[in-house]
Amino acid sequence: MKPRVVIVGAGLGGCMLAHGLLESHDVTLIERGTEPVDPRYPVVDVGRPAVTEPHFGTGLGGSTQLWHNGLIEIDEEIFATQWPLPKSALDPFYERAFPLLSGIQIGQVREAIEALRRLYVELGVPEGLLQGLYYPQWPRNVWKSLGLEGRVKIVRGDVVDFQTNAAGAIASLAAVEDGQQKQIDGDIFVLAAGGLGSPALLQKLAARLPLPGLRHAGCHYEDHPMGFVGEVEVTVPLYRLWNYRVPGTDGNLRLPFVVKRGGMHVSFQLRPAASYYRESRRERVGSVLNELRRNPWNPLHYLKLLRHWDDVLDILSFKFGIRLPTRNYTLLMCAQMPAAPELSIWGEEGVLKRRWQLSQDYQRDLGDSVRDVLAWLAPVTRRSREFPGWLDELRTGAHHSGTARMSEAAESGVCDADCRVHGLPNLYVCDGSLIPASGIANTGLTIAALALRLAEHLRSRTASYS
Repeated sequence: MKPRVVIVGAGLGGCMLAHGLLESHDVTLIERGTEPVDPRYPVVDVGRPAVTEPHFGTGLGGSTQLWHNGLIEIDEEIFATQWPLPKSALDPFYERAFPLLSGIQIGQVREAIEALRRLYVELGVPEGLLQGLYYPQWPRNVWKSLGLEGRVKIVRGDVVDFQTNAAGAIASLAAVEDGQQKQIDGDIFVLAAGGLGSPALLQKLAARLPLPGLRHAGCHYEDHPMGFVGEVEVTVPLYRLWNYRVPGTDGNLRLPFVVKRGGMHVSFQLRPAASYYRESRRERVGSVLNELRRNPWNPLHYLKLLRHWDDVLDILSFKFGIRLPTRNYTLLMCAQMPAAPELSIWGEEGVLKRRWQLSQDYQRDLGDSVRDVLAWLAPVTRRSREFPGWLDELRTGAHHSGTARMSEAAESGVCDADCRVHGLPNLYVCDGSLIPASGIANTGLTIAALALRLAEHLRSRTASYS
């Protein structure tokens, strides 16, 4: 008889883990949401407002129903300084996850990154840290792309409690749907409810089990501050490179410029602009382009483009490979954030609360980083400027992480290097909350790699017991 694994959350982490366990385990997925954005589960900001919405996705596939996931590896330096395991431990799973999310091998992209770096240098851009961000041509809802329909059991409901046994292990979960409570039994339990959802569930468990690691649930929060911070007019034809079509694929590669300030990595993407100086600039990171990527067949989105000329340039390159010879670019910043040691995510009165704050020292470092990147680009720049007031317009990247982070010991985090909650034999975490530091990387590829690594770990445990 196969061991029973119960996964809470049918987003990227939950679906990828289910995919990895189908042959070895009896898999049950618990999902509370019925739509990609479910108003029954609001998030209330008590710190800096998010602006970018939604905070997270619900339903089968989670946020992969909403966002066109850029694929990027977390930098090796971040692993070496802030993870309890080296990047080499995750590399085999990056290699397995990449084709599942893109349809191509990661080796093709790694080779293209090196080739593109050389092309930047040949154009006169000074050498520096250029980190590769690959966009598949089409987004993928992992529930559908992994073919999970009919292969795993789905339970609809909101997990509200845990039951433990005499040995101190989790015995079952209690889930509520339409006022009816049901009990879900299992042998192994995995929280994959996201960087906001999983810590709230662990806080429920902490009320029953006062384990040291559970005190960190909802703490050590990280997200990526994002925003347009300036613009440049360049003297070289960067339009040929900024959105590079990887040979043999339909996907695009971008190399953000990465500078370091205050121990943090801060990245800057070039985005083509219709002119150097505009009376108004884009007010939303999620702009019309993101709406088109999610739903390219809606004609209303194309009509909206008439009011967003910069997005016209962006989508012509991204979707159709047409590169108009502009020399004007805005700079989109995506910054690593120092982990907030205090409680930042918690459940209260039926809602999730999020405290997202940027210290004054950190804001000064961000300001210095903008000037750093403008100085870096100066050899290929005719003129440049920093936007006034951009710090006030920074918004969350919705890459919620760190809130059930992996650590060497329970004194500094929630989970061990195998994703298991410190002090519990059969409870694991498998989503963005597990990531102790992401640098400037979107978290999707790393979540998928961690899920495949956890699946291998659970399969090996099963084999050793049989």
